Amino acid sequence: MKYKKTKVFCGAASVLLAISLISSAVAEEAILKKEKITYEKCLKVITTSQDKLSVVPSINEVSDQKRIAVFILADGTLTITCDGVEGNVTVSTNTN
Repeated sequence: MKYKKTKVFCGAASVLLAISLISSAVAEEAILKKEKITYEKCLKVITTSQDKLSVVPSINEVSDQKRIAVFILADGTLTITCDGVEGNVTVSTNTN
């Protein structure tokens, strides 16, 4: 159980680190990370990101197995897409 929490925390930390390394000069959507992950763990990444960013996302439930969370930030948006059918998470940004 502790191993799973550590793994989810590390995943969320790597997402947040990747966000901080993005140049604000890019004006189009950029995919930061795309990897295989279970749908349940992906939902935990959204929750952890919400806690770390202190921002409530706009969540679009496309289907029972697909959820898109959009975080509105000062310099653009952060989008986390959980796809349970394909079994992956995609994290992307769009800067202003």
